[in-house]
Amino acid sequence: MVSKNYLVLIAVDLFVICQSNVTVNIAHNKATMMSSICFWFGEVFKSSVTIDGNLGSNWMQDGCGCIVVGDTKAWWMVDLQGTFVVHSVNITNSNQSQKNLHSFVIEIFSQNPEGCSGAGSVVCVNYTGVVLTTDTTSFTCDQPTRGRFVRIRKWNVKDVSDPLTLCEVQIYGTEENGCGIPQHFWRTSGARLLSQHSELINHTSLMECSVKCDRQTSCLAFNVNVNSHQCELISNGGFENIKDINPDWNYYGSDFC
Repeated sequence: MVSKNYLVLIAVDLFVICQSNVTVNIAHNKATMMSSICFWFGEVFKSSVTIDGNLGSNWMQDGCGCIVVGDTKAWWMVDLQGTFVVHSVNITNSNQSQKNLHSFVIEIFSQNPEGCSGAGSVVCVNYTGVVLTTDTTSFTCDQPTRGRFVRIRKWNVKDVSDPLTLCEVQIYGTEENGCGIPQHFWRTSGARLLSQHSELINHTSLMECSVKCDRQTSCLAFNVNVNSHQCELISNGGFENIKDINPDWNYYGSDFC
């Protein structure tokens, strides 16, 4: 059985000079996913085109992310691959399906809601206004919100011809890691995250592993084998990582619970 709800807090390097408060687009070229992916005239409209920096609104020329027709629980999500304070979100609408962008909520999570069904969220913006134009519209969060995963969820799909479509999403915020704020690592016993972006360290303890992860700004999670005294540091989070049930390992992170 996989046990849950364990939390490790790491607080080291108390004398740290934090970066400036200047907000930047923290979503650019990060890992994304959608509840489904639509096909149109032989083209696949993947979620990754929504964070490529192209602010154009033409489906075929610029590339837009689109949910398949009939998906009534439509959502788009990005892994910011680090803990950030999100201030605002810019959304570029499509000029071919302008009427579809309405009735959505922008949510921020500390844990991946796809890997952890009980992950709590904080609402950045709940948009109930009129259909957006084809221009880029900026939404300021009700309050600056800390998290790693940002999801745009359409809560009112009128019919099968009303899919969620996004041409570009820009998320502006500041990074918290490395500013003396403890990282949160939720423990899942008997599980291991398999990732192509991992570093294996031998002859180490749980405490040493957690300190190493906290000191590396690129480290997002880690696996620990207390029997073999091994540690795996995981960086560059992505939705392609795999959860492996393994009684010899414990996982510490935000990807699943």
